[in-house]
Amino acid sequence: MDKKKSGLEETAFFSQLMSNCSVLQLLKQVLMHSHHAIVITNADHTQGYPIVYANKVFCHHTGYELAELVGHSPRILQGPESNHKVIAKITPALKKNGYFYGSSINYRKDGSVYPVEWNISEIKNEEGEVTHYISMQKDLTNLKRIAEQIKDTNELFKRFYAIQAKKNEDKEELDRQVVETIKNNEKIYNANLRSQENETLFEDAFFDFSPDEMGALGNKIEKSPISAIEFWQESPIDDDDVISLTESIKELDTEIGMAEALNNGVNYLNIANYMKEIANNLYFCVEFNDGALMIDEVANTLHKLQDKEEQIPIEMLSMFNKDVAEWIDSVFIHRNAENIFSGENNTVAAGNQLLSFIR
Repeated sequence: MDKKKSGLEETAFFSQLMSNCSVLQLLKQVLMHSHHAIVITNADHTQGYPIVYANKVFCHHTGYELAELVGHSPRILQGPESNHKVIAKITPALKKNGYFYGSSINYRKDGSVYPVEWNISEIKNEEGEVTHYISMQKDLTNLKRIAEQIKDTNELFKRFYAIQAKKNEDKEELDRQVVETIKNNEKIYNANLRSQENETLFEDAFFDFSPDEMGALGNKIEKSPISAIEFWQESPIDDDDVISLTESIKELDTEIGMAEALNNGVNYLNIANYMKEIANNLYFCVEFNDGALMIDEVANTLHKLQDKEEQIPIEMLSMFNKDVAEWIDSVFIHRNAENIFSGENNTVAAGNQLLSFIR
C-alpha cells in the first residue's frame, strides 16, 4: 500500500472518529488517561526542547508538578550518570528520521535515579512543519532488577555446576548441554560479545542505562593487574585441568598447522571442537570468563562454516590461535606473565577482529 492511499484511509478513519468527539477532547483523554508517561515539547532544539505538557504518570515518575516542568528542557531530568552519548544522538536522529528511541538514567526531583526507556516522535502542522515532539517513557527499574537477578542466578548455577561436575563425570551429554546453556546465557550480557544484531539494543537503548555501568548487565569489570606467580599462589588449578587445557592447545596447533601445510581446505569442525575444549577448560576459571567466552564464540561461528562454501584465510585462524596459545603458555605453562589479563585482552581483541571478518 502506497503512502498516499494509506494517508487517505487514515484521514477517513479519523473523520469518522471525530464525528462523535472533538480533536481536543480526544487528545485530552489520550494524554490524561494513558498508563504511559507522556511528555510533549516544543520543537526548538536551540532551547533544549522546552516542555509544554506532561501527563500525571510522567509527573509521578519524576516527582515534579506540571507547573514545575513547563518551560524547562527535559535536561532538568539529566545528571552525571545519564547516558550523554545516547542523548547526543537525539537531535541528529530527529532531524534525519523524525523519531528517536533510546534509554538513559533520569533524575527525579529528589535526586534519586531510575533507568528510563523513551521514544520520541515528531508532530507536524498542516503545512508539514515540525512544531512539537511527543515522547512516551517507561520506567525500567523493575526490568533492570529482573535482569540482574537472571545474571546472579546464572553465576550461582555456574559455581554449583563446577562443583557437581567433578563428582559426576559420566554424564557427558547432559554436561555438554548444561555448559552450553550457561555460556550462552552469559554471552547475552557479556560486554565483549554484543553481536551486530543486539549492538543497538545494548549501546543505544534497552540495557545501556549508563555508560559507566556498561549497561544494566555489563560485566566488564576492571581487572587489577596480577602476575602469574601471584595468581598461582592464590588460585591454584587442578593439574588435570591444566593438562586438559594444554593438550587441547596442542591438538589445535596441529590441526591448524596441517591446514597451512597441505593448503587443501580447512576442517572447521575439528578446529571448532578443539577451541570448544579450550573454552570449556577456561570457563570455570572465573578470572578468565571474557577470554573463554570469546574463544567459544569463535568456535561456534567456525562450526557454522563447515557446510558453507565461503572460506576464511587459515592465516587469520593461525594468528588468533597464536594469541590464545601465548596467553595460555604465559599463565599456565611457564607462569611468567607479568599480568595474566594482558594475554586475555589480546585474545578478546583478536577474537572480535576475527568474528567481524567471519560474520
